[in-house]
Amino acid sequence: MVRLLLLFLVPLFAFAFDTIRLMYITYNLKERDFKRGVEAVIREMEGQGLKVLRTLTISDAIRARGNENFRNYYVVFGCAFEGMDQVLLKAPALSNVVPCSVAVYEDKGRIKATVINHQVFLTSYRDSLSLSQRREIGEIYRKLHKALASISTNKPTFPQVPPMKESLVYEEKIEGMDFDTFKTLYKTALDGVNMNILDIIDVRQEYPKFSIFLACNLSYGEAILKDIPQFGTLAPCRIYLYESDGRLTTGYINIPFLLKTYGKHLSRENAEIFKRADQDIKQALKEAKGE
Repeated sequence: MVRLLLLFLVPLFAFAFDTIRLMYITYNLKERDFKRGVEAVIREMEGQGLKVLRTLTISDAIRARGNENFRNYYVVFGCAFEGMDQVLLKAPALSNVVPCSVAVYEDKGRIKATVINHQVFLTSYRDSLSLSQRREIGEIYRKLHKALASISTNKPTFPQVPPMKESLVYEEKIEGMDFDTFKTLYKTALDGVNMNILDIIDVRQEYPKFSIFLACNLSYGEAILKDIPQFGTLAPCRIYLYESDGRLTTGYINIPFLLKTYGKHLSRENAEIFKRADQDIKQALKEAKGE
């Protein structure tokens, strides 16, 4: 009996101490050619009805900057769905999991595809959503995992995650500005601190408005993805802006929380990069607010 109990508890302790396995689900693709592996991911996602919005050719851009030895690394971005605006207005932090990002990369001679464990966010913000909305997000990720499993050699485990004790996002209120004016100023300020805006997804274009800035800093990405390739599931960085009760709120992933979570996986230099990214976004926010 004791032995059976230990066999049950060992995986739980393993996940408790391995934040990478807790936060991310990784598939080993059958395909050994990188470009064909990316094409297979896109094909299977669309076969499940998950629309692909864009593919970020991160490794191509980093190599163009001079790092010719950077691993093959793309991010397939998609999974938008009807009713997503209502979900995000109730739980804006979920903009980190919908739309979804699939990181496809080479690692130790294999092609891997990693997605975030959406339960990390869903369990923390489930009370803000209706049962049907929670089921809808679950169905999106069920289809995503089915798509990846069909082209993979492994069957990864899916750990259950309790609600996190601290917020997964950092938010600030903006007073005295209308949505479109602040949105324009914020984009300019983010570009000015090299949090370059690849695109803006206007999730909802009438009151209450909701937009997601897709931000990218290749210098930061080059360093962080070297240590934690799975982190591309949060790329591009999502900075959201929405209206509620006549005020604006903006938010993004809680970077100090990430540092605490992944600290043992980061070099000291790359931990500093996480801190600089947080400082950059806060600086852009101050500039956009006119402070």
